[in-house]
Amino acid sequence: MEGAEPSRTVGQAFEWKAFHDHEPPDPATLRVTGKFRVRTGGYRVELRRSDLQGSNPFPRDLLLELIVEEPSPGSAVSQGFTTLEARYEEETDSEYETVTILSNSVTVPVEEVTEDVH
Repeated sequence: MEGAEPSRTVGQAFEWKAFHDHEPPDPATLRVTGKFRVRTGGYRVELRRSDLQGSNPFPRDLLLELIVEEPSPGSAVSQGFTTLEARYEEETDSEYETVTILSNSVTVPVEEVTEDVH
């Protein structure tokens, strides 16, 4: 998604969830998901670790950006509302308490996983 930018105006983000999965045999994995609703098809979304993470005064808060890529001008797109899933996954032993999606100004608590949620 090279060239895509954080966006607040093309759609609506909702249903953010963050899980820290410590279940063996896999390494500990942090998973963050959310939904993003847009007016037409052709959009792509992703969650990306923010460059601001290194200067975050709250080390137990992971900073992410919601990156939205709009359809190319002139491309054929489906009409009607489309809901996309934004996902972020990272193997980490860091015990984050919260995840903040900077581009949507939302902070969600990180839940500890006691069973498989893949």
